[in-house]
Amino acid sequence: MRFRRNAASMTGRFLFALGVLLGVVFFGSAVWADMEAFLFDASQRADAPLTTLRCPVLITPREVGEVRATFENTLEWTIKPRVYFHVTDGFVSLIREDALFLELAPGEKRQLTWQVTTDDAAWKYFILARVYQAPAYPLPSRTSACGVLALDVPFLTGGQLVLLTLFALALLLGGGFYLWNRAHRPLEGRLSQEGMGRAALMGLIALGTVFGLGGFWLPGLICGILIVLVIVVLLARAAMETA
Repeated sequence: MRFRRNAASMTGRFLFALGVLLGVVFFGSAVWADMEAFLFDASQRADAPLTTLRCPVLITPREVGEVRATFENTLEWTIKPRVYFHVTDGFVSLIREDALFLELAPGEKRQLTWQVTTDDAAWKYFILARVYQAPAYPLPSRTSACGVLALDVPFLTGGQLVLLTLFALALLLGGGFYLWNRAHRPLEGRLSQEGMGRAALMGLIALGTVFGLGGFWLPGLICGILIVLVIVVLLARAAMETA
């Protein structure tokens, strides 16, 4: 019986550690891509953010990704602002540009789409894109940027890879926590504190994943820092117990 409990505990710890590592790498990469995009082509300053910009989180060589942005004319007359699309062209120092005049009738809303591929990636892994809308008085200029992960996975699309990663995360973290918890019930004293730490890690990884998928790099970065702090505290307490 004791052997089975120890085996379940070790297996649970191993699976949970793998889940934490996978989660940090997954959402950390997405956050990193958006951080780089925030700094990309930063000379294009604007008066307001372009909140309608949407990018895929991840693409592979099997597909062509699409960057989308929606523009709306809230005025009572026709406007024709100039819209610029900038994306890395294999290097962060090389920029591919697409520019056009977008004619919008009063109340009209239109979505523009630009295609990106893994060949556009800078440093082999990050496709950085920025969309800039010139001002159309009295409407302000707007800009936003986003980062897309490019992975050389030959048999899956980016969407399939994201779903597979989310499934693996749920399996590793949930299964690992269940096995560890079952092996040590009832949780008391140090084990109770360790259980709360593991639950906190699961919550932070879930939040970080949501922020990473949503393109919110600053909250995602904060989650990453908190995860590191929780891990340090758990390891320090474990070291003190064994000393």
